[in-house]
Parts: sequence; C-alpha cells; structure tokens
Amino acid sequence: MTVRKLMIAAAVLLSTHATAQLVTLIEAVETSPANIILPATTQGMVTFRPCAEQCELPYKRVSLNAATRFTVDGKAVRFADFRREFAIIKRAETSYALVSYETETNTVTSIQLAR
Repeated sequence: MTVRKLMIAAAVLLSTHATAQLVTLIEAVETSPANIILPATTQGMVTFRPCAEQCELPYKRVSLNAATRFTVDGKAVRFADFRREFAIIKRAETSYALVSYETETNTVTSIQLAR
C-alpha cells in the first residue's frame, strides 16, 4: 500500500513539473482600417487601435521592417501600392484589416486588408 501511495505522489509531482506556460509569439488583431495610422515608409511605426469598430481602447504601436508582408484582398503587394489601396479601402464600411506582429519585438509580420 505504501508503494502505491509513493507512486501516486511521484506521478502527481512529475505532472506538476511537466506543465509549461504558453507564450504568444505572434499576435493577430482584426481591426478597422479606420483605426490604423500608417507610416510613410517601411522603416516606421504602425499605430492602431485593437478593435473592429470605433472604440476607446488605447493605441498600440508596432514597427514595420523590410520583411513585413502587405496583402490587399488576398494579393501580396508592395508597400507603395498598399498605401494607395489603404486610402481607398479605409473609407469602405465593410473593410477590415488584420495586423500580425511578433509580441517580443513588436515587429509587424504582415498587414492584410480586405473589402
């Protein structure tokens, strides 16, 4: 009986050490294009509110870099074309944006726009 209790205690002890904390590496936030402020170049900071509609949540600032991917309606585009389409899509009521960024570095991996 004592061996059985000892084995159960060991199993419980090992199971508590086996649990690990989950860490979010990339955060993807759906927001309204109206809640996004784009920089002039890919070396700037994107500022956005993390909500789909108008809201009072604080703005979040994340960095762009040369590896950031830009997509409009499922098609990859250059940053200059993305800014041009962004100005048009931003006014559409049914549009949305998905901003994905690395949580440790606050660096944008991609921004997707759709109508």
